Amino acid sequence: MNRLMFRGGEWTALRDDLIAPAPLESAAALIVGGGRFEGGMRLIVREIIRPAPDDYIARSPIEVSLTPMFLSRVRKRARLERAGVILAHSHPVQRRLAFSSVDDAAQQLLAPVLHFRCPQGPHGFLIAGPTGFRGRLFDIKGETTFTIDRIQEIGRSVRSYPTETDAEDPAPLPEVFDRNVRAFGAAGQRILNDLTVAVVGVGGTGSVVVEELARLGVGRLHLIDPEQVERTNLNRLMGAEQKDVDRPKVAVASEASQRAKRDIEVMTLPESVIDEPVARTLLDGDFVMCCTDSHGSRAVLNQIAYQYRLPMIDVGVRIDAREGVVAAMSTRVQMLAESLACLNCHSLLDPAAVRRDLLADSRSDPYFVGHFEPQPAVISLNAATSSMAVSMFLSAVTGFPGEARHLIGRPIEGSVRPVSSRSDPTCVVCAQDNALAKGDSWPMIWRQHES
Repeated sequence: MNRLMFRGGEWTALRDDLIAPAPLESAAALIVGGGRFEGGMRLIVREIIRPAPDDYIARSPIEVSLTPMFLSRVRKRARLERAGVILAHSHPVQRRLAFSSVDDAAQQLLAPVLHFRCPQGPHGFLIAGPTGFRGRLFDIKGETTFTIDRIQEIGRSVRSYPTETDAEDPAPLPEVFDRNVRAFGAAGQRILNDLTVAVVGVGGTGSVVVEELARLGVGRLHLIDPEQVERTNLNRLMGAEQKDVDRPKVAVASEASQRAKRDIEVMTLPESVIDEPVARTLLDGDFVMCCTDSHGSRAVLNQIAYQYRLPMIDVGVRIDAREGVVAAMSTRVQMLAESLACLNCHSLLDPAAVRRDLLADSRSDPYFVGHFEPQPAVISLNAATSSMAVSMFLSAVTGFPGEARHLIGRPIEGSVRPVSSRSDPTCVVCAQDNALAKGDSWPMIWRQHES
């Protein structure tokens, strides 16, 4: 699926601006970055340039044209940003959206110019109408390379828009979702049924998240974890039995999700998300639940969330104990999305640990010595924290009540409190002038292997 990603509220405002002057067509230019994955692209809108009245040559109910001066300014902006251009306009009176012969001719004319002046690309057209949108990208010859399947707005809330609103009544939902529908409505349930959610790390917290997402009706799961089940995992790994020891954790989690929802689609990768090919598979998804326990994988996911406008929720559980006596416990559930502070802003990533995790072979690092001590883990604490994360996910995607996007728990004191998330304006990950919304034009920290 190919997605066009706006920050929260941007698409709604642009669509309204384009359609409002009906019956006249209106236009705008999008400066976009790309995130490529096998089979498609994640297109990130960095800037919307709206033309002034004198930037139009002509406007009518069936045609709109912009001045060469305006298009030149747009090309210059894209070239400086090492980005692409998507030219958007409205078909405000067209009930069933389709590109016109005028659009096709403009694509043939503009394709070689845009690809020559802004070689990074991608370049394309977008039309907005009363019932939805149509979008496509084109190559240097003006031929359509692929269509845009979904528009999404990413912020504290995540909103998805299909290409065309279905005028017919949707099919009734299965009875199994009756209690869900009573909580967040039929529209909310259909959103869940249509989502692709990745769970990175399917151990103590991730296995609970997988079980709950499947029972809520999420349509597709993408499970990533390089580890196998060990006997010491059986005290907290949902769905695992003695016979699963030495099997991939993702295989066990996949089977558990399919027991919970027979028709769920599941893709499994028994590999590490710090490797670029694995991490790139996340770009073909709607949401990520980060349930990993390494600083390296968290650092990679943290950057992906902001650089590629891919919303995530990070789940953390910590128990400090000495000789069987618990000294402290803490939990954390934090959403990572544009306008919210990232893990760097809260100093939650250890640079030395990130460096160690990203090395292809930690033995080659002369500054890393010692060994890891297994940490305490209790299923009740994992399950409680995972459930808070899933509830936050529901709030973000369906409107299920819940304003908090960062929660800290102190189980010994019996408290959970929201935390105010304020981004550091100089943060290399989530600040406007750094990695934020840059896509493939900004370097990622994922691990690259020499061929």
